[in-house]
Amino acid sequence: MKGICLILASLLLATLAKAEYFYGLNYGINQDSCPTLEDVKKDLTALKPYTNRIRIFSLSVCNQAELALQATQELGMQLYLGMWVDRPDTFDNEMKALDNIASKYGFSNVDAIIVGSEVLYRNDTDSASLANYIKKVKDTIGPKGVKVTTADVYYELPPDVVQELDFVMMNAFPYWEGVSVQDGASTLMNHYDHVVTIAQGKPVKISETGWPSAGDNFGDAVPSPENQKTYLAAVLCEAKKRNIDILWFSAKDEPYRSGVEAHWGILNANNTLKSNIPLSTLQNPC
Repeated sequence: MKGICLILASLLLATLAKAEYFYGLNYGINQDSCPTLEDVKKDLTALKPYTNRIRIFSLSVCNQAELALQATQELGMQLYLGMWVDRPDTFDNEMKALDNIASKYGFSNVDAIIVGSEVLYRNDTDSASLANYIKKVKDTIGPKGVKVTTADVYYELPPDVVQELDFVMMNAFPYWEGVSVQDGASTLMNHYDHVVTIAQGKPVKISETGWPSAGDNFGDAVPSPENQKTYLAAVLCEAKKRNIDILWFSAKDEPYRSGVEAHWGILNANNTLKSNIPLSTLQNPC
């Protein structure tokens, strides 16, 4: 009997290990307490039952590029390498980090380089400068066959930037629009449909969306464990029906952030799946 139980347990773990309930998860770090390689591998091992793909937001800060490449390649996971772009000197630092990893690692598991996260939304630069940053990255990484894109809010994707992208990534958070959770998924899909019309025929992926499990209300948007589950299930269901790739925000709660920003994860800070998100919901969101 003990042997049978062990076999069944092994089969269950194997099934979970192969599960990809999420196309991908956004993975952030505490920049004031940089993780080690073992820290990153521990986090990604906890995430692997739910996805086989993560996205990071910077190459140079805390040496994230090398840590993420080593960890994902050891664990057999895919990776979006994000470049943090808020000033010219920041871009220069990110380019140095990109040159460094390009000379040391294979990029076989890298889905794309994401040049900037909501750069235009924050008014950190203009569209012409962002398009030029993207061109420089493509010149560096293009010979390795790696795609290049950016990630910005659904209404900040001007034609000169879209023209330079291999595919389009859009962020949309109905919570931050003050939309009720009941209207959240339909609002997201409306934004997605809009971006498809301006994507110049290029594929469109959702680079960030999610709902917090705690924090302050924002208009009609109420953060709670139940509402997080409701939004997650509705969005995953629509993504499944429409074959849309979504990088969920976020992988795990980040208690080093303040207020509502700390509560967007599907995992608790200790790497356990939140109790409001049962496997049954992930397995069958519709």
